[in-house]
Amino acid sequence: MALREAFDSALPAPDWLSVPAAGVHVALFDLHDWWPWLADAYTMLDAAEVRRVQSRRVVSDRHQLALGYSLHRLLLGKALECDAVDVPIRRDAKGGPYLAGNAVATSLSHADHCVAVAVAASGRVGVDVELAARAPVVPEIAERVCHPADHAGMADLPGLARSEAMLALWVRKEAFLKAAGIGLQREMQTFAAPDHALLALPSGGMTRVRMLDTDPLWVAAVASAPELPVESAVLRPLTSIAVT
Repeated sequence: MALREAFDSALPAPDWLSVPAAGVHVALFDLHDWWPWLADAYTMLDAAEVRRVQSRRVVSDRHQLALGYSLHRLLLGKALECDAVDVPIRRDAKGGPYLAGNAVATSLSHADHCVAVAVAASGRVGVDVELAARAPVVPEIAERVCHPADHAGMADLPGLARSEAMLALWVRKEAFLKAAGIGLQREMQTFAAPDHALLALPSGGMTRVRMLDTDPLWVAAVASAPELPVESAVLRPLTSIAVT
């Protein structure tokens, strides 16, 4: 089975992405499921993606990035109804992906072997995913993450629950900063981001940050135009082979 066929087998429905105007779609991938198609993944990359992959020093990091890029292309190809290799992906000055000459917006996030890809019919979109196991270390950087309103909202939570809430806050703020297109130019502690919050974009307009239902091993959020509904799914090929 080729990677394209494996990807098709993983979709929740054949037409899951055929009507992108319906809103925002977020696909999450465990790269262990996709390792058997690594060779196929490399054949889908353009020259710029190959350079980014080859810049990684660790071989496993290169392979994970190549798989992530290929899955991103496959998802966008379905949304745009074109072949994955023809998707016109470009990158802005901060490395964020966008689609040349197209109103459809996209965002990509990597966390070790986890990848999240978002595609939105309009407006800007940002997605972020982290491993749930990172929760215990997030309080160590609380002062860099939490606005005073965030601290107040978590003040009564016990230790682990507070750590989990802080990790969820982290992914919401990362998703917002990606949607805003400003990366780390704005420090996280300068704004609050409760779940479903409406936040102003620097370019004008608003975005809503929302947590995603996903695998319990991950924590993920998306920021997108408030009026657009959000659908998310973990995509696993029917013939997946777990690689550890």
